Amino acid sequence: MIKVTSILAIGVVAAISASCANNPTGSTTAQSPAAQRDYELLSGTWQLTRGVDNGKPVPANVARNTILITDRNTFRFPKASRAGTSSAGHFTINPDTRPKQVDSIAEGGPNAGQVSRGIYEIPDPTHQRACFGPPGGPRPTEFTSTPGSHRILQYWTKIGPVPSQ
Repeated sequence: MIKVTSILAIGVVAAISASCANNPTGSTTAQSPAAQRDYELLSGTWQLTRGVDNGKPVPANVARNTILITDRNTFRFPKASRAGTSSAGHFTINPDTRPKQVDSIAEGGPNAGQVSRGIYEIPDPTHQRACFGPPGGPRPTEFTSTPGSHRILQYWTKIGPVPSQ
């Protein structure tokens, strides 16, 4: 179970889900209108509704307890989520590709500083899905996680705005 939540922490963004729209320090550089829109849509509090880790379904009780908070290009998992490897990090998106691309970097844990490459989509303002390859590995080209792929597939539902700290 810790491995599953560890991998979810790496893969976030989750939710989220490669352009240089924002640099790692969080200061804003030029952003396309599509990137601005997607960062706004991705900002909020999300609950994992379904996940698949290397071909194995994430247990329902783990999904229920996995909460992700994204604020523009940063992510964090509240302590109650029991996210393993990293409780926080940042990500960049490229909504101008098909599928859309996301690069996530964990700030701590065994994979700190490594890039997890992924793809994402936002079918509507309250749902998103993402698929990530292993840290340092190739970017997925489809939303699948089969045994041996080392991919993480995640489905998220927005449950609220970004909470004030």
